[in-house]
Amino acid sequence: MPMSTIRVAALQPKRRTLSFKLSYPEALEQVRRNLDELAGLAEAAARQGCQIAAFPEDTLGTLEWEAGNPGQLHAFLRKAESLMLERLGAVAAQHQMPLACCNDCAEGPDIYNTAILLGANGREIGRYHKVQPTLGESSRKRGTSFPVFAVPGIGTVGMCICYDILFPETTRALALAGADLVFHLTLGGASMGIPEADLAAFRTRASENFIYLVVAFRGGGSMVIGPKGEILAEGGREPDAVVAADIDPAGGREAGDSLGGLTADFRARLFRERNPAAYAILTDPHPPALDKLRDIPVPSIEVAAALMAEGLTTGAEAFYEADRWLSEGQTEAARQRFEELAAHFGTAWIGRVSRERLEKLGPR
Repeated sequence: MPMSTIRVAALQPKRRTLSFKLSYPEALEQVRRNLDELAGLAEAAARQGCQIAAFPEDTLGTLEWEAGNPGQLHAFLRKAESLMLERLGAVAAQHQMPLACCNDCAEGPDIYNTAILLGANGREIGRYHKVQPTLGESSRKRGTSFPVFAVPGIGTVGMCICYDILFPETTRALALAGADLVFHLTLGGASMGIPEADLAAFRTRASENFIYLVVAFRGGGSMVIGPKGEILAEGGREPDAVVAADIDPAGGREAGDSLGGLTADFRARLFRERNPAAYAILTDPHPPALDKLRDIPVPSIEVAAALMAEGLTTGAEAFYEADRWLSEGQTEAARQRFEELAAHFGTAWIGRVSRERLEKLGPR
């Protein structure tokens, strides 16, 4: 293996979430148990020779509990973050393997969806606050920049979270800042709910910037994508998987050109030949397109946030109960529940998956 080659991994843990019905002490104890199992997954990556690895969004599985316990949120998140950095930092230091993780974190009076990069010594290198929270995440404060981090032995690393990836500016800003390797930490793919569209977004973001993109996706389908959009490694739906590939962070950007190889590094060519003076519309907060696009009105940001909270708590509980009924042969009860959920949650994941279940069941 050439010295310039490193092994990177997307860690794909199984669904470990904290029930919103847990008490504060019970929730913290569940965080500790989750971390023990997550540490085991990171250690499995180290045994496979991985030199840097990333966990998906909501690493600790706290979102459901957060939605049902807003009054205790800040104190809980501070303690959960401390436990996460201590436990995963110890694993990173033991194996000399930097780790990226992602969870809601409380900073002062605010809560951010936060990606944290731990170095090979187990200490924090830096953190990124999600710049593009969804409407349902309106209680989270927006980040204001796309930092990159120099990681010894690895290269320049950037991070983004879930919905961020749908905005081309995200990976372009990271690549312009020098990132060779970007970790996309996600709970919902590219947030479109359409696997083919998610994949297209991942491959496009990698190839339009000639970067390596590592997608850590708890839902399954984690992958490593090369600078030309090629899929170098891909996971299925299996839980607690290590999806790894060998890459050269400084390479893979060669492509044909009309100058006989004089501009073989296409990222260098792309960024050198940019015409920023023509891109002013990209920073217009109300571009002309908004005057003609038909949007679906939202009664209020609070309504959107409440629907998301419901989906994480009682909605999810109702969905998994219907799934259990289906497995137990209570088909009609399950069908009725899925119909109710599909009507209430619309295009949210509960609504989409409920319709998938109904399609498989067929007509009455």
